[in-house]
Amino acid sequence: MPTDKLAEVAATTDVERIEAPITWKAYLMCAFAAFGGIYFGYDSGYINGVKAMPYFIHQQTGLPYPPEGASDEESAYFVLESWRDSLITSILSAGTFFGAIIAGDLADFIGRRLTIISGCGVFMVGVILQTASTGLGLLVAGRLVAGFGVGFVSAIIILYMSECSPRKIRGAVVAGYQFAITIGLLLAACVDYATQDRPDTGSYRIPIAIQMLWALILGAGIAYLPESPRYFVKRGKLDKAATVLARLRGQPIDSGYVQHELAEIVANHEYELSVVPQGSYWSSWTNCFKGSLFKPSSNLRRTILGTSMQMMQQWTGVNFIFYFGTSFFTQLGTISNPFFISLITTLVNVLSTPISFWTIERFGRRPLLIWGALGMLICEFLVAIMGTADGQNPATVRAMISFICIYIFFFASTWGPGAWVVIGEIFPLPIRSRGVALSTSSNWLWNCIITVITPYLVGPDRGNLGARVFFLWGSLCTACFVYAYFLVPETKGLSLEQVDKMLEETTPRNSSRWVPHSTFAGERGLTEKGTLAPEVLADVERKGSVLYIHPVKSLRPISLSSAILTPTGIPHDRRYMLFKHNPSASDPANQLQRMTVTSFAELGLFTQSLSEADDGKFTVTYNPPPGAGREKTQLGLEFDPDVQGLKEMEVDLHGSKTRAMDMGREVNGWFSDCFGWDVICVYMPKGSTRQVLGNLAPKAVADDTKEGGSSNSWLSTLTAYVPESLKGKEEEEEEDEEEGITFADCAPYLVVTEESVKDVSSRLPDGAEMDVTKFRPNIVLQGAGEAYEEDFWGAISILPSHAANGDRMDEESSEVEILLTQNCIRCQSLNIDYTNGTYANTEEGAVLKKLMKDRRVDQAKKYSPVFGRYGFLGGKGEGRGGVVHVGDEVRLSKRNGERTTFYWPGLM
Repeated sequence: MPTDKLAEVAATTDVERIEAPITWKAYLMCAFAAFGGIYFGYDSGYINGVKAMPYFIHQQTGLPYPPEGASDEESAYFVLESWRDSLITSILSAGTFFGAIIAGDLADFIGRRLTIISGCGVFMVGVILQTASTGLGLLVAGRLVAGFGVGFVSAIIILYMSECSPRKIRGAVVAGYQFAITIGLLLAACVDYATQDRPDTGSYRIPIAIQMLWALILGAGIAYLPESPRYFVKRGKLDKAATVLARLRGQPIDSGYVQHELAEIVANHEYELSVVPQGSYWSSWTNCFKGSLFKPSSNLRRTILGTSMQMMQQWTGVNFIFYFGTSFFTQLGTISNPFFISLITTLVNVLSTPISFWTIERFGRRPLLIWGALGMLICEFLVAIMGTADGQNPATVRAMISFICIYIFFFASTWGPGAWVVIGEIFPLPIRSRGVALSTSSNWLWNCIITVITPYLVGPDRGNLGARVFFLWGSLCTACFVYAYFLVPETKGLSLEQVDKMLEETTPRNSSRWVPHSTFAGERGLTEKGTLAPEVLADVERKGSVLYIHPVKSLRPISLSSAILTPTGIPHDRRYMLFKHNPSASDPANQLQRMTVTSFAELGLFTQSLSEADDGKFTVTYNPPPGAGREKTQLGLEFDPDVQGLKEMEVDLHGSKTRAMDMGREVNGWFSDCFGWDVICVYMPKGSTRQVLGNLAPKAVADDTKEGGSSNSWLSTLTAYVPESLKGKEEEEEEDEEEGITFADCAPYLVVTEESVKDVSSRLPDGAEMDVTKFRPNIVLQGAGEAYEEDFWGAISILPSHAANGDRMDEESSEVEILLTQNCIRCQSLNIDYTNGTYANTEEGAVLKKLMKDRRVDQAKKYSPVFGRYGFLGGKGEGRGGVVHVGDEVRLSKRNGERTTFYWPGLM
């Protein structure tokens, strides 16, 4: 199976060398993504003018046109009802709210780029519906669908730009997104102005249809840009992360800058996961709310900061102007062309935003938000006072419009871009996509709330507040000022990883004085060669690569792509066992001799496979050795046979007894014919288990291990299924089944790593590879930092990631913990020759001897090598276990300080 591993990554302790110098190529690649703001802004802005178009009002309400030359009072009836105005405007925000939430999942599962492209596709479907509409129903449906697309893009564009942009221009690049929004608003105002007087459906259909152009440009352009390197680190694909990082920074892949930045991202990710380990799908969301409310670096505090930041941006009231400005200016009664005034306010918004490109990097995020809120609240209170005191005076109205423009200037140069910049910087990588999604959805939730209530506040048939509504916006801006002063940290000039460190070591009010003093790579561990410690790399690259089941103990296994993990092991694993029958033995205890690979090499001639019909059966195939003059034969067995009428017998395996059923003449006769001696095949029925002896049970080693760091990796899940025959009654009855083991030697699970298997292969002649099945594992992991690292593992957690393929996440999809209690003692079964059914007399038959040289590391078993770890299902009560897949994420959740010592009475 191919891997995505990097052998080593150069790292540094120099805080100034964690990022490459900025190039124009890097700047333009990151800046293009800001184009997404155009269709966000256009879609938000076009509706403002459309709702005031005579033809649109007539079509939606059926009201007759006002007579030519009618006065303002005579034309006052010709407006959309408040409820209709509210519904048309707010339904987009409702869609974007849910779209942003969904995008948080998709961005982790399919990537940042594909989520943005998907959003463009969904958006175009919504535009088509709106364009085709002639009534309220289809228009609302189209805006709802388009809202989902806008939600995808608005959340993930910020995430994508923040993760890809160089730290020194990240604020300016993300501010470019807000600038693109203003461009979209301006384009919408221009198109509305040009089509407002058309006496046909073209008046509103042209502004709507043009939106598809913006989606096509963004979707096609983003497809040529690289994926976020931090996404690949989160997925454990470090080679791809290095490739895209080199492309983004305009450096060769082996450049020290690329290597150092990658090392810092990896080390920070590993650190964050050690603080808040990942778990099930639902816990990946609840992690956003963990930690203390009073600790600035906690996930809870960051999530509140991000969501409240976007709430505050809506509280500034600026969207009142862009959504309802035309209607508001019309109601003032002294403005002859409200469309033109709306165009002016939009133009001010566009021209003011670029100022933030310089100020946000020169002065920082925090000062802009504080002074911006102060400027806005002053302007809003002045507008409210003037409009209330002398709102019918044309000179006063002109002054009001002037202060509204100044107010828009303050917003466009501070809170407009600043809020987006901050939410893209404050979240750690493990929760970043969901944190940004929650923050963006907060923006749209409050956008929706404001667009729902505003028509009722200012509508002439409702609250009719008029200019007095600015008292509300001014009061809310006062709250924004206080909020920014006490709660917003300064993130200027820091990498996303340094922001994490800053939030841990300072408070928002003192954050501007904090300077980086160390790197995460240096803290997590560097080798003598100056590379990132291999265990850190391993922690983000580890994954499950193979699953095995052995229905008949000691026969060659069946490889699975997915399996159910239960307290007694994978269902039907080692439920059958073979015994050599010696009826002539004088001692009854010797009449049945258990057949294991240790003593009977002939067992290697048998293979097992799933039934193609998936009918609850499996097939055992006897493969006679070359020259034996025998034909290959097969036997079909049921995973869950009917044991009624079968002879019951007691089986003692390693001193642990259980009840088993003699499978009878037909089955026994087949095996006897294959081996050439009498064989009895027994089956352990449901409800029967063996007791775990010695110190292998989790309770026996609970006090002997030391907690270690937790770490995690996201890796793609392979397309797989669990055959129905492997579910059966096992899944239904596992809660009632007694805790214990089947015919497995000492534990329900045996875990090995590919890295350790490769080490064994390296001891063999050139070209020879060790067959992992000779170790008889259930779970093979890929991505350990080095061979035999698993000797010290105390527990691993498997997080099924098959939701990436769109599967439902439920109770079976939660984190599965396996407690690793002892190392497995090895014997001559490693030397078996599968072809001849003998112990090989070549170098491949000397595997045990080769391991004896340096793998006799268990102090209690000094004369035998060890390989692999015995494991038991962790957790308590309902919900234990679940379905896991090849490729699932595997997290080391406990590391022991020293190797454990094996003890099972009677086992040497």
